[in-house]
Amino acid sequence: MKVGGRNFDLTMQEVEARMIDADPEPIQKHTVVVNGRMFPPKQVLGHVTGWDRTTFTTMEAQRVLSRIGFDCLDARAERFRGLGQSVMDAARDSVQGAMTDHGDARFARGFSAAAGIALRQIQKRLNELREQMKGEGLSQAEQAFYAHLDELKAEIEADCGRFWRGSGVDWRPLQPVAKGVIRRTDETGS
Repeated sequence: MKVGGRNFDLTMQEVEARMIDADPEPIQKHTVVVNGRMFPPKQVLGHVTGWDRTTFTTMEAQRVLSRIGFDCLDARAERFRGLGQSVMDAARDSVQGAMTDHGDARFARGFSAAAGIALRQIQKRLNELREQMKGEGLSQAEQAFYAHLDELKAEIEADCGRFWRGSGVDWRPLQPVAKGVIRRTDETGS
């Protein structure tokens, strides 16, 4: 294939081998995953070819790297994906801590609370994105983020269901009955 009038004939394996000792530069907008690490696409193409980066565009670098098998993504989508994973990890850590520190009943309540926190945050963001779809729409990165969050929510619910299957414990978080502040009668002066 041609890039900026020059031939490019490296394979995915050759690019990975040449990038093994390279340190990623700061990511601006676009990213490509090479050897499990994120790099700017222009850094990768410039490094493996020796070409001056001013002689090709980011889009050309992405096109070339995608054609040989790399995933080139919008960096914002990757940050969102990491955020979803960190929410899931936090819920899992909370559950594991509750399991080792408390008895079964407290563990079940802690599990339900942790799942509720994670699922409510995910659902809140999904709702915000659905509202945005009704108006201006979603960018490609936001669409990918929406799909990832929806999948993450389903995975969390399925994992929790499998964990508690047959135990008689209803792990599902309690849903709020109404929004607003409930005051005791002694607080209102009545």
